[in-house]
Amino acid sequence: MKKILTLTILFLSVSIYSQNRYELNDEGNDKIFLSDSISKMANENLISDKPIVVIDGIPYRYQDLETKKLELYKDEIISIIPIDKQKGINIYGKFGESGVVIITTNRIKE
Repeated sequence: MKKILTLTILFLSVSIYSQNRYELNDEGNDKIFLSDSISKMANENLISDKPIVVIDGIPYRYQDLETKKLELYKDEIISIIPIDKQKGINIYGKFGESGVVIITTNRIKE
């Protein structure tokens, strides 16, 4: 029983931590919009729960997202497109094995 309880707490801790990487700067329900989108795509087996996130052509590896959050607001997002494992590997090498999420925003390009 103690092992099951420990594993459950560990699983919940990891789940909560993994969603924090994809929080947006918005407030309220909009704050976790991106993590919810990534979780849904992972549940549909389109990507894993640790994809490369590409925002307006700039890739962010999963390893990089462990140390910082994405600076992005929900109302800036135009589209979120998942790229499967094989295409991800072709574009990003071994880092694309987990899949890729391409995010297009309405930010002004300089």
